Amino acid sequence: MMSPMHLSFLRGRPSPESATFRGIRPPIRARLRRCWGLALVLILALGSPAWSEDAPSPPEVPHQASGQPISPAEPTVLTMQEAEARALAGHHRLAASRHNAEAAAQRVGQSASSLYPTVTASSNYSHTDVFGPDANSATVVTTPGGGTNVPVVVTGSNQKGGARKSLSAGLTARQTLLDFSRPHQLEQARQNEQVALAELDGIRQDVLLEVRKAWLTAFIDQSVVEIRRETVANREARLAQAQAFYTQGTKARIEVATAEADLAQARLAALQAETQLQIDWVTLNVAMGQTSPSPYRLELDPEWDLVPELDSEQILQTALAQRPELRALQARLRGQLAALRALNAESLPTVSANATLQGSGAPTPLDGTWTVGASLNWSLFDGFLRQYRDGEARATARSLAEQFEQQRIAVYQEVTTRLVQVRQAAEQIQAARTSLAAARESHRLALARYQVGVGSSLELSDAELALSQAQTDLASAANALRTARAELSRAVGVEDLAALPEPRDPVHLDPLPEPKAERSAP
Repeated sequence: MMSPMHLSFLRGRPSPESATFRGIRPPIRARLRRCWGLALVLILALGSPAWSEDAPSPPEVPHQASGQPISPAEPTVLTMQEAEARALAGHHRLAASRHNAEAAAQRVGQSASSLYPTVTASSNYSHTDVFGPDANSATVVTTPGGGTNVPVVVTGSNQKGGARKSLSAGLTARQTLLDFSRPHQLEQARQNEQVALAELDGIRQDVLLEVRKAWLTAFIDQSVVEIRRETVANREARLAQAQAFYTQGTKARIEVATAEADLAQARLAALQAETQLQIDWVTLNVAMGQTSPSPYRLELDPEWDLVPELDSEQILQTALAQRPELRALQARLRGQLAALRALNAESLPTVSANATLQGSGAPTPLDGTWTVGASLNWSLFDGFLRQYRDGEARATARSLAEQFEQQRIAVYQEVTTRLVQVRQAAEQIQAARTSLAAARESHRLALARYQVGVGSSLELSDAELALSQAQTDLASAANALRTARAELSRAVGVEDLAALPEPRDPVHLDPLPEPKAERSAP
């Protein structure tokens, strides 16, 4: 067992029990400390059984970067395009909207079916038992005023006993010849399908924006994790340097304590960044419509760091022609106007024809009969029901028109706001790059000063903190530009700003019917 004095040599400082050592002058004391320390290390190395040839070697520990957990498998590489493809293929909200659009298409077919004739087949078979001549039937008759029930027996009739069977079959065809409301009802169903398709397009763009924002959030947090790990590596190097200075006697023990505290804070920040990144993976999986527990390695397409030339007027005109919300309101109004025309057409007569071929027998052969006819239906008065329905339809159409105008204003506001955000983010990137260059230079100088023993740990710590913050600011500014670009694409109603569609006329409304005088309730 080594004495406290020997341990003090290993630590690089004298033992408080050695009065002789305390009396030596500092230069001579430093030289003696180095010589005695080296001699003691050599003695321990030669005499210790842990370093003998027969001693087992220590187990190899896999190399692990500070703050980075060992993963049994490499994370899956995931680009934004792959995340978008997964979301479009498996997102349940988008799938539900597709089914709604399919249901609207089927309703168009239902409305068109009234243009075709209907054919109905019918058949009937009956078996009847007839009472014989000995069959009796009884009835009860109550004497008026007496309250006495007198049974009366009726003797059998001249009917012949036995069973009767009959069979009938028929075929009926009906065709509406004249109905002025049918074309308008069909048009209403078609416009409702357009509404469903526009809503499907809007949900598709919402899903794309959601998965893009989740991907970009995970990407920036992935960058933050790398920055935090770099900070941990820098502070580990500073701790090693501080320990070397302290061993040599050029720095006080406070330098080592400060470096250890800074390293602990850096490791805690790295752990927090990794935890946030794992939460981002969960959010990204939900945005893609899946629940995969595996982590990802996100790789960004360099195209997302480029800002295309944006013409404000062209962007706004494209948005007014492409936004699915405007197209949905336009189709809703057209469908409402078609319903109004169908309602007015209900006051006109309808003509239909029918033909029936019937056969009956007991049970065979069947005696055939046929019937051909036509019918005319004309609603002359319905208690003012049609007038009130007409007023409701007109009011609903005017409400849809106001909603359309309000949506146009909202589109204008959103597009102009996103344009400002894109330009502002592009300018912030330039400022962040300048700040990062200055922070790197300051860190380099502070590190060089500290390594030669001139600078202080506080100066180097401040330089490390400024460098980490500058790196984070640049990554955040770049990610803000990508996010603003994705939000601008959604505001315009396109998937990619670099591939705008050909210019088209803005979405417009059909002429509204003139309002009628309101009828008071009877």
